[in-house]
Amino acid sequence: MKLLRSALWVTIPLLLSFQNTARAQSTTEPIIAKQRQISYNIQPDGSKTFLHKHEGAFYRSSSGASMNTLDETSTFIDEQGNTYEINHTKKVAKLVQTGSPLPHEIIKNIRPEWIQGFENVNGLECAIRPILVNGEPGGKNYSNLTYGLQVKSEWTEPGGSHLMVRELYDVKVAEPDPALVRIPDGYSLITEQ
Repeated sequence: MKLLRSALWVTIPLLLSFQNTARAQSTTEPIIAKQRQISYNIQPDGSKTFLHKHEGAFYRSSSGASMNTLDETSTFIDEQGNTYEINHTKKVAKLVQTGSPLPHEIIKNIRPEWIQGFENVNGLECAIRPILVNGEPGGKNYSNLTYGLQVKSEWTEPGGSHLMVRELYDVKVAEPDPALVRIPDGYSLITEQ
């Protein structure tokens, strides 16, 4: 029995180490990009009226961690799939979800029957998929399958009176500064969900 316990204490850490090494060695392309989100009101005649624009940046490290920032808020996803909402004005990071699959892994594994076509968006070949709003088609996602990157989304709210367009541009495959892909020093961390 003592030998079995010793074997387990050696085997389990080795398995965990292998799992973490395998995840760290996955083919995650590091990304640095600018992003914007533009909102429009849709008029009864179908024309669009500009409402507002938010700008920011998107960073993803080769470890799979990502920081998605628009104005004073960010969404940080660590290597384990834990998601934090960050308010830079209040210097607070709140854990909102744990252990989810990393977004780039989901995008790289999109089922072919979900793809409605392909289009070049901001220099990247993207698969087009529908966005469902309350079970009904409400927009489109444009995802680069090679990088596992959602390049653009456009959707209308139910009723069709409000259009949102969010996109990445000036996309570069490059490792971001590690300080850009973590919760900033000095921020309060709230872990209750």
